[in-house]
Amino acid sequence: HHTVLDMCAAPGSKTLQLLEALHADGPHPSGLVIANDGDNKRCYMLVTQTKRFNSLAFMITNEDATRFPNVKVFDDKGSLVSLKYDRILCDVPCTGDGTLRKNYAIWKKWQQAQAIGIHKLQRRILLRGMDMLAEGGRIVYSTCSLNPIENEATVLSALRDRPDFRLVPSEGFLPQLKRRPGITTWKVMHNNGTWYEKFEDITNPKHLKSIAPTMFPTDAEKHNLQHCMRVYPHDQNTGGFFICVIERKETSAESTPDGAEISADEKNGEAKALGPFSDNFHKNTNVLVDKMTWKTYHGYKEDPYFFLNPDADCFKVLKEWYQLSDSFPFGNIFARSKVGETAKQRNLSVACSRLRDIIQQNENKIKIINCGLRLFSYCKEAFSKCPYRLLQEGAHFTSDFMGAKIFEVSLEDMIKVLGPDTGVAKHTLKPDLLEKVNDLPTGIILFYLPASGNVPAIYSCVYCTDGGVKAYITEDEKNHFRLILGQEPLMTKRELKKLEAMETHRKKKIETAARIALEKIALEKENEESKNVETTEKEAEAAPEV
Repeated sequence: HHTVLDMCAAPGSKTLQLLEALHADGPHPSGLVIANDGDNKRCYMLVTQTKRFNSLAFMITNEDATRFPNVKVFDDKGSLVSLKYDRILCDVPCTGDGTLRKNYAIWKKWQQAQAIGIHKLQRRILLRGMDMLAEGGRIVYSTCSLNPIENEATVLSALRDRPDFRLVPSEGFLPQLKRRPGITTWKVMHNNGTWYEKFEDITNPKHLKSIAPTMFPTDAEKHNLQHCMRVYPHDQNTGGFFICVIERKETSAESTPDGAEISADEKNGEAKALGPFSDNFHKNTNVLVDKMTWKTYHGYKEDPYFFLNPDADCFKVLKEWYQLSDSFPFGNIFARSKVGETAKQRNLSVACSRLRDIIQQNENKIKIINCGLRLFSYCKEAFSKCPYRLLQEGAHFTSDFMGAKIFEVSLEDMIKVLGPDTGVAKHTLKPDLLEKVNDLPTGIILFYLPASGNVPAIYSCVYCTDGGVKAYITEDEKNHFRLILGQEPLMTKRELKKLEAMETHRKKKIETAARIALEKIALEKENEESKNVETTEKEAEAAPEV
């Protein structure tokens, strides 16, 4: 039920853990995760990393974390208010000196000026995150550095500027992790090697330009910096990390006890009760946005989001083919297009209602890279009655609403379908399944293998023709399912091409070696013949005349 923001998300390993925690109670959570990164190219890397999780409550944005926009949403009274997050992760950019064991280049490149230069950026990101945190919410600040200028100094200066925040004791978190408490005293060194204990000790005007008062341990004893966690590489054979948990104090109720998990607030409790597709969320008219109206557009230009009318023609076709139930969230289906509903939409995706509200109210001020879960793709074929085919990444979601074209199969039939790309003849299927699929028209259907023991439920899109069926999924997905079922993975096209290239290279080497050997033999033979000719001529010259 939590609303979570990952301010510096790429490449996405921590974001995946956030999504896993969000979906721990079920496949359709009422909360959501927003992952942001300031680098446009790294955002697309984030899309690739998180795509495998297939969450409809997930959005990726491309914004500067130091001035992340206020996301507007409707409250219970119908008024637009700024969204406050229950959990925020600030894994900020750092010098990375804690990764010296695996990143040898840092040994040569490291300078104290790097920490002094990045301190201000880290502080701005943390302060922006604290401003967007809800009462009782928690923000995690972390780096892969051990320099106190990047860690305790940043946290201490932020706590001094925001008195309604406090550090949460970390002793109860991850008890098996060996950690050390945060330090409360440190000195600041200029890049030329000069040390300073207090900001007032700086007399060099050039040093005043780089060293700031926020880097010194002023009033450190008042803010419980010992609650921070320092992870040293030699304690548990890890990298070096700094982690701390900061909580925003509640003004209307007693603060959460130290080290205890806070309970859901009324807003989240209501959202959890309503579910991810509640109609109580505000619905707004779609507005197509062609460009950013308030700032320069960086990186690739993203197509706008358009939520379709529940009475759209495409839904009539889908209802007829897949027999979708009335509980299917037609009002949450969107497409990405500049022309709205005037043309066929290539992909149809679904988003939870809270994400839909955010997109509709903020698309003109936030650069959204990706969100939601793709369900259908337009693929018009003359021999198919349904122009929209079911996508594998959304099959587990759509299956809950399908009344037709979904079939429970046996383990043997599922293994057959997940075989080579040649497909499976219908007559080789078990009689009960053959009876169901034998007269089906050409199109995409869904095979479902129920969970059994340690094997989870498996959904596979299948292309059904008059004579056979074939798994309509990627090679990686097919091999993943085969490994789950205890089967050996198949050779992918990439691996086959690699083997062909290796075989071609081997043949060329053999041909080259044979050609060189033949040329050598021919050359030796030619040399031997020339020697024989010379010997014959010499013998002829040496012979006496008759």
